[in-house]
Amino acid sequence: MANTIKYKTTMCSDVKDIMAQGVSRKAAAVALGIDYKTFLAYIDRYPEFAEAVAQADVLAECFWEKKYAEGALGVDKDVQPSMMIMYMKNRYRWSDRIEQQVTQTQVPLLDDLADE
Repeated sequence: MANTIKYKTTMCSDVKDIMAQGVSRKAAAVALGIDYKTFLAYIDRYPEFAEAVAQADVLAECFWEKKYAEGALGVDKDVQPSMMIMYMKNRYRWSDRIEQQVTQTQVPLLDDLADE
């Protein structure tokens, strides 16, 4: 028996609505009623779905940024800053600032070396 394709163009708006609630791609696949491997295959196969998922990724990150800001400002007392920092670092590859200092050493010129 051949596999039936479950893809529908409405999935493009559905995935954005689902992920706008902060869920992951895997959770979105479950909500859409498809396997995660199928979800990834749809991204490869349907450019409009790939674009929708890219937009949905941004919406999901914005959801968590807003949640984090609410916690940082004291609006949402249930937000634990350390948990949010760890979450954003792991899920969205946020990182701490790294201070870098560049030092330069004077390299002698070839002309100066030839004179010696």
